Amino acid sequence: MSDAVPGLLDRHHFLLRRLHSLSGIVPIGAFLINHLLTNSTAFLGPDRFDTHVKWIQDLPWLLPIEVLFIFVPIAFHALFGILIAWQGKLNAFQYPYMDNWRYTLQRVTAWITLVFVAVHLAHFRFAHWFGGEHFAAAPNFFSLTQQGFLDLWLPTWLWMVFYAVGLTAAVFHFCNGIVTFCITWGVVIGVEPRRTLSVAVGALGVVLMVWGVTSLYALGTVTKALQPAAGGAVAAHCLSSNSEP
Repeated sequence: MSDAVPGLLDRHHFLLRRLHSLSGIVPIGAFLINHLLTNSTAFLGPDRFDTHVKWIQDLPWLLPIEVLFIFVPIAFHALFGILIAWQGKLNAFQYPYMDNWRYTLQRVTAWITLVFVAVHLAHFRFAHWFGGEHFAAAPNFFSLTQQGFLDLWLPTWLWMVFYAVGLTAAVFHFCNGIVTFCITWGVVIGVEPRRTLSVAVGALGVVLMVWGVTSLYALGTVTKALQPAAGGAVAAHCLSSNSEP
């Protein structure tokens, strides 16, 4: 059996690599953009945030959508990504070219993002497994999410540092992955088109970081709008409801 699995991976390596590359853009990358955009509405006030989150929570068949288009792709991308990272050779220090550094950073940020996503899921989406309340039943999404940063498990400043590092790693991994995807799939060919793509993707990365940082600021800062959550405990924030990733 142990020999059969590597043999299966070897036979379908090209297809799996293409699926891994594609899953990082759609649906995971698309979800990340939507996730950060929705989170950024926290900076506009609790009412705006609650309105957007409630719209998502009211979607029909939300759980199957989460499983099929979020959790399964993330699991596949993460597991196959671990295999790629494990087999990869990092040589940026021996050959400090830009492509080598991007390759190295892509692998490093993959590990950081993996840990970040796992903690994020435990912190919000599945916090009810650890004694918190389920986010879907929350009367006030902004307040409940904010309390996840203010009152749950760790000091607020430590959550802010952790999420800032995780956000940066996830955004870089996604944006650099876009460049890799476009090169691998033949979307861009030649030095100049690649340079143009890198600039455009860099701009996208700045926008995503701004969205993420503003949402962290809003959710990590005590405001007059903060209301006690039912039962006084921090509830679980559903990942698909776009709490800060």
